[in-house]
Amino acid sequence: MKRNLFLAIAVAVVMVATTVAQAADVTFSGQFRPRFNINEDHDATSSPRERFDTRVRLNAKANINANTEVFLQFQSVGIWGSSTNTGAGTRVSVGGGGTQSSDILNDVGFHQAYLTLKNFNGQAIDAKIGRQEVVVDGHRLFGHTGWTQGAETKDAIRLTHAAGNHSLNYTFIMGTEADATDDSTAQDANVHFVHAATQGVMGGTLSGIFVVFTDDTSIAGGPDREEWYTVGARQKGKLSGLDYRVEFYHQFGDAGIIAGTCACGVTGAVANTAESVDRDAQMFGIRVGKTFANTKGKPTITLWFDQLSGHDDDDGAGGDFGQFNTLYDTGHKFYGFQDFYLNNGGAGTGYYGLRDLAIKTKFTPTAGWTAKADMHFFSTQTDLDSADSDTTIAADADLTGATGNDLGQELDLTLVHKYDANTNIQIGYSHYWTTTTFGMLNAGSGAATIPSNNDGSDWFYAQVDTKF
Repeated sequence: MKRNLFLAIAVAVVMVATTVAQAADVTFSGQFRPRFNINEDHDATSSPRERFDTRVRLNAKANINANTEVFLQFQSVGIWGSSTNTGAGTRVSVGGGGTQSSDILNDVGFHQAYLTLKNFNGQAIDAKIGRQEVVVDGHRLFGHTGWTQGAETKDAIRLTHAAGNHSLNYTFIMGTEADATDDSTAQDANVHFVHAATQGVMGGTLSGIFVVFTDDTSIAGGPDREEWYTVGARQKGKLSGLDYRVEFYHQFGDAGIIAGTCACGVTGAVANTAESVDRDAQMFGIRVGKTFANTKGKPTITLWFDQLSGHDDDDGAGGDFGQFNTLYDTGHKFYGFQDFYLNNGGAGTGYYGLRDLAIKTKFTPTAGWTAKADMHFFSTQTDLDSADSDTTIAADADLTGATGNDLGQELDLTLVHKYDANTNIQIGYSHYWTTTTFGMLNAGSGAATIPSNNDGSDWFYAQVDTKF
């Protein structure tokens, strides 16, 4: 009896869904992405860990009329043999692309659910409202951290105007909504940004962004009213056969309580007071690549340099905090595939910033196959061996002795096979050569654990990615 009832309900749902799809021009798509991982971390006392994890997505897009669309994306992520998906609640937009992006809190839920209104209110503006992936300028400051099975979405409103070779966008992101009884106990975090882009500049696109970040969530007993800003520009294109990208961003405004809790020796820092210390941080990135299209395998060689400013004595003496915050970036794309530097606030390098010099290569050995090899050379941006950081290091319990700036090197190898029109098979291996400085800072437990946190790290994965 019960089985027949469930069968009748299922048939009715299918019939109704088919009727609605025909009436409203609904299309369906999806993704199935299982991945096998073997990870041996930098701790010499640990053993390799193996696991299967999977992403499953089902998408429904409804073109309701010429100006109105609705997109729904159901997602389930899980670890084989694990039932840790019994927790309550949903993921929130905390940023940083770390483990929170892959937490399993609901077995199936909405990864994206948004409404698009074209020519909003009769103007040449498209409005996208709801939970959505927010990606800007190649994931540098705003990305979806898509490598993690859970990925990352934002509860946001985006207004976009595009005409000719220009586009202008305003985005509001509700990062955290946790008001209590009144404004004096506000616990919110919100982001506003304006992004403009012009195509046809120096063989590519010139874009600029201005971000306002307001955060009242830092103190459990009351708001830490923190407001800070990011402004910058990015130029990407192709000139004289070279692919290139150059970008620069500057951050200023309130540093928040991080200046008082990071053990950075900041003059004037007051605990639980956002306005006591200012941010003064920069990010610079440059990439130049060449593809030899007329050579067998069409090899590409790219030189890459990224720099995130860190905190030093000049910052501390001036009452500033110098670590650049990468906001909601997709760090996996930039700072090595082993993901040691995903923390958006800079904790992965002890707030001493990051320099990443990389050589990236790619070639096609045969039709349907692509091989890639990336070599990263990581170091702190703050010079730990000079007088520029004596005071800061003296306040840092994690560092001891002359450690140097070298954080280690990482080799990332990737092989991609286009199995058919819908399926890619990808295999990867990464090795990280650690240093004493890496063990003290990135392991997060200081000098006491050296040399056990100074071992090499290995990671292997194999995944199948099918989209339909």
